[in-house]
Amino acid sequence: MTNEASIRRDICEMGKRLYQADMMPGSDGNLSVMLNPNEVLISPSRLCKGYMTPDDIIKIDRRGNKLGGALPPSLETAMHLAAYEERGDICAVVHSHPPICIAFTIAGVELPHSVLPEVEVLFGGRVPVAQYATPGSSDVADSIRGPIRTQNIVLLPHHGALAVGVDIFQAGMRLEHAEAAARIIFYARQLGGEHTLAPAALAPLKALHKRLVETEKQVFCAHCHSYDNDGALNGTHGSAPERPSESAEDELTRAVRTAVESVLRSGV
Repeated sequence: MTNEASIRRDICEMGKRLYQADMMPGSDGNLSVMLNPNEVLISPSRLCKGYMTPDDIIKIDRRGNKLGGALPPSLETAMHLAAYEERGDICAVVHSHPPICIAFTIAGVELPHSVLPEVEVLFGGRVPVAQYATPGSSDVADSIRGPIRTQNIVLLPHHGALAVGVDIFQAGMRLEHAEAAARIIFYARQLGGEHTLAPAALAPLKALHKRLVETEKQVFCAHCHSYDNDGALNGTHGSAPERPSESAEDELTRAVRTAVESVLRSGV
């Protein structure tokens, strides 16, 4: 049985974390979690996410109708609902304003692939950019539909970024990883520009990406109520999974470290 109080606390924790990381300044950004197949918990509009309390969070249905809460729901509600419509395997959406990611889109520059092992492993080498649309509009909701069908994160030009996950922590961490990658690439360009990884270094990173996807299934999804394509409740969700053993985590860590060290030794 889903613990609504726990989910509300988790939303507040991630809001505070992203606020402190300067990715949700002022009242920017919004977070949501599917409480069950018919109800969604979403952050309120115009409230600082760094100081949000569990009681501030609004409950809505899948059409955006307000079911509970004193404040109005996020102006970006339609974007969250669009993500849930497109991805039956997710239960959380986070939209934030990571400054360096946004700066890349303002400059008309996409985050390069084949540069950072983390981008290859975490995102499969690509962080897509949606078409520009007015924030808060139905157009911006439609703009994320195509990219989010196949990617777990999408940049919104001149605006921000949106990430999805099976719980609020997975979605929020994907935004943190994307902003960290953008910052490193930005710094590299101040030092003369990035150098791409050798083709031989990319194959093991792609293999690690596949392993990471499987590992994350064991780490996240404690609150997820996603449904499979037949409309039946996915048996891997809805209850807290067992966490991977230390040996499994150590094995993945060693594999990532070995791949990165190999790249460094090759001088690329």
